[in-house]
Amino acid sequence: MYGPGARYSQKAYAYVTRANGSGRQLLVFRERADPDAGVQVPKGGIEADETPDCAVRRELREEAGLDHDRPVYHLASDRYRRADGKRVARHFFHFPVDETRDEWAHEVTGGGEDDGQIYDLFWRPLPLPDRLAAGMDAYLPLVER
Repeated sequence: MYGPGARYSQKAYAYVTRANGSGRQLLVFRERADPDAGVQVPKGGIEADETPDCAVRRELREEAGLDHDRPVYHLASDRYRRADGKRVARHFFHFPVDETRDEWAHEVTGGGEDDGQIYDLFWRPLPLPDRLAAGMDAYLPLVER
């Protein structure tokens, strides 16, 4: 069961990668209003009428301004307990893209709790030199190959 009625809250995570001359890179962001939230990947809740793959495409559009019409690759799903004790069923997807922008700012859309916030998006080399916030890097080894 997906959506708010599920025993675990359901979240979809997007590992967006691109190739450049020196290897692969991962799209990440910082919240402009809360830089202490750490470096993150686009992600968000799965609504009651959505599947995880539909939710991750929506979240990518809302949080990064990217529409992805090519195949998306499911990497893994797990159950995770956040530092605040909340249980989350996480679904991770891989999006290889040909994005040419090196960095950009995006105002979050979609009407959720992040609506109107500004995310500063940029690329980090893989493997990452440091950790992502809240265990979001758990399945990065699957896209680093």
